[in-house]
Amino acid sequence: MRRIAVTGLALISAISFSFPDFVSGAFAGTPATQTSNFSADQTRDIEKIVHDYLVAHPEVIVEAMRALDEKQASEEKARQENVIAENRKAIYDDPDSFVAGNPNGNVTIVEFFDYQCGYCKRSFEPLMDTLRKDGNVRLVLKEFPILGPESLSATHAAIAAKRQGKYFEFHQAMFRHKGGLTDAKIMEIAASVGIDTAKLRKDMADPAIEKQIERNYDLARALEIKGTPGFIIGDKVTAGALDGAEFAAEVTDARAHCGASC
Repeated sequence: MRRIAVTGLALISAISFSFPDFVSGAFAGTPATQTSNFSADQTRDIEKIVHDYLVAHPEVIVEAMRALDEKQASEEKARQENVIAENRKAIYDDPDSFVAGNPNGNVTIVEFFDYQCGYCKRSFEPLMDTLRKDGNVRLVLKEFPILGPESLSATHAAIAAKRQGKYFEFHQAMFRHKGGLTDAKIMEIAASVGIDTAKLRKDMADPAIEKQIERNYDLARALEIKGTPGFIIGDKVTAGALDGAEFAAEVTDARAHCGASC
């Protein structure tokens, strides 16, 4: 309600100041930015009419704000769908991105995440439950380390762990770890899931890993994903933590809108 009230006052003010110029431009064939053809008295009368009407009928402001929100949401959805369509291969079929769940699932969840992100950790178990309960979900994991050097080290380790066939084990162990991350802790977690840490350290230095991370940054930028977690479910970008019910609802919605596969 506070947003509507504040915006409503702004709307009254904006209309009161701009309406005369708009009308004069529309009816006199001149741009709205040019000097009004109304006299000062006429301008004041029009401002008062508009002001009094909106004060007497505040529901108009609510309706206008609702229409504006719906218009902006529709435009944002169309923009996101276009960006997803333009980057579909990089989003869904990048050979360097680990795929969990059912590789042939009819709904894909793409997650941009950081191992130090508390909201990512909050979403982790509900996301794993979703994979277990719904056998037709495909999960694509996109490393998006944005929370400092420890996050970057953790990401390098995770991608390098893939070369030992231990990516998902390491991924799960990292998200179930409670507390901060240091290089020593990352190696300790890696060893706990059977990773050769000497080989891991060597593989982490491969420049190809940094290039993969850079591609993820570029993709997130194109999608306007600025924080973690960021999800693409079907053809919809969703920001922030989700619980089990929210994952289920998003998957159901994706199936309804994408048909056989999305």
